[in-house]
Amino acid sequence: MSDSSEMREPAAAYGQSTKSAAPEPWSHPWHDQLGLLYHRAIAEKIRLQPDLLEIARENLRRWLAAEPETAPSQARREWQQIVNCENLGEIIRLMTDPSEDGHRRRQSTPFVGILTPEERRAIRDQFLGKL
Repeated sequence: MSDSSEMREPAAAYGQSTKSAAPEPWSHPWHDQLGLLYHRAIAEKIRLQPDLLEIARENLRRWLAAEPETAPSQARREWQQIVNCENLGEIIRLMTDPSEDGHRRRQSTPFVGILTPEERRAIRDQFLGKL
């Protein structure tokens, strides 16, 4: 990372990238932006096929079952409440939230398996091309 002050910037500062203000590729802020792009694509797939939420629910069930009850993951419990919400619009809003909380939640995303490797690669390559 060329500028250590990048890590002190709020993650939301990276929500709308421009060529001159884009974070350094592969930096933590860059990964935050990429994660938001992935989640926007996942949200669009879920909007079209709400049954895809079952993938996230199953991931969480499996992950929580493997954790010791004495130390449950707060992030996984938070996602469990979110994906079990009845309001699809609220689920999508929270999964694509560009704030610090949104970036924190996406660090423990349960939406693994919704985008194909090809879809992830295309999003990443397009993002790299914009830098």
